[in-house]
Amino acid sequence: WRGARSWKAHSHRSSELEAEIVPWTDGRPVRALKCVEQNDNTECYSCWAISDLIKINPSLEYEFSIYIKSTNQDVQNFWGFFAYDQNHTRISDKWDNPYFKTFGKDQFYWRRWNAYILPSYTDNNGIADKQSNGSNGIDWIWPPKARYVRVRFGSCYGNGVGQDRTWFVFPSVTEVTPQMNMIEEQWNHLSSAITTFDISNPEDWNEEPVVGGMAFVNGQYTPIHRSVESGKGCYNEAVSRNFRIDNTKQYEFSAWILSKGRDIDNYLGFYVYNRYERQIITGSIANPRFKSRKDDTAEWVRWNGFILPSNVPSSTLDYNKPRGIPSHFSTGVDWKWPSNALYAAIRFGCNGTYGDGNNQGVSYFALPQVLQSDLQL
Repeated sequence: WRGARSWKAHSHRSSELEAEIVPWTDGRPVRALKCVEQNDNTECYSCWAISDLIKINPSLEYEFSIYIKSTNQDVQNFWGFFAYDQNHTRISDKWDNPYFKTFGKDQFYWRRWNAYILPSYTDNNGIADKQSNGSNGIDWIWPPKARYVRVRFGSCYGNGVGQDRTWFVFPSVTEVTPQMNMIEEQWNHLSSAITTFDISNPEDWNEEPVVGGMAFVNGQYTPIHRSVESGKGCYNEAVSRNFRIDNTKQYEFSAWILSKGRDIDNYLGFYVYNRYERQIITGSIANPRFKSRKDDTAEWVRWNGFILPSNVPSSTLDYNKPRGIPSHFSTGVDWKWPSNALYAAIRFGCNGTYGDGNNQGVSYFALPQVLQSDLQL
């Protein structure tokens, strides 16, 4: 199902909808739902949309997606669903008010949100909702008696000035076939698993980046993090959410960096955590970095470094090599996982003690990524 024209007003929100023809990323006109902020910042706005009933099979997995952009990050843009039984009766209990997204932070460019509802037999300790305000993950499980679904979306709770706009376009529901799962499993097993982090999505970060606009990096337009010189220091460190790792595998960490101030020391590093997600701070792993040096240029350069399996002999490692290595591509045996590591986070920013102190330097970071590979160096 792809809802280009099958929206209708949400019966609990409004009686009519405002559609607007807006330019897509390639310039062609597309039909979008427009939500206009109202002066009351304690209510939802009269623009909520809900789809017709969409037939589903609760024994299958479905992907839900939508594109959203907004003129103000204060406006909270919601996106969710309702599930119905064979008699078209809405299912309540744990599915009484289900959402994939319930926060703002949307930028003035189109961003695709996606989320999944898994088969009703999926084992999740009986919990239907993983309580994730973000999406991109296993957010919900179908109720066993579900036979239909409606998609719903709209805006609420802005800053009350009554001037901001949000647009929603291309809502869709897609069945995830077993063949697609098989291909994905084979790819993950034979090649690698990639973890990416969206600079503009607060759900991806323990310490949020400072969004410094958009830039064309490595063939694509992407949000970028800005770190500004201040006195003899730099601030605005970004630290990703914790993600699960296998300490018997090799990982590559990478990010793109551009700097307008060659005296600024820009770094790319990581943190590691044990099974209780407590940071491991013993020895040199307390403040680990792949890169911690200045002389970055005003052109985008990809930096990368490797963490090898915990059973790699320590004699092959050089823990000090990442600091000051005169290479734009930090390849080599930089680190190895502690034997008790189970989670990690990627981090980047400016070194807090350097810079020439003229308060004019600024650095940008883009496309942070972690790649798990079964291949060995």
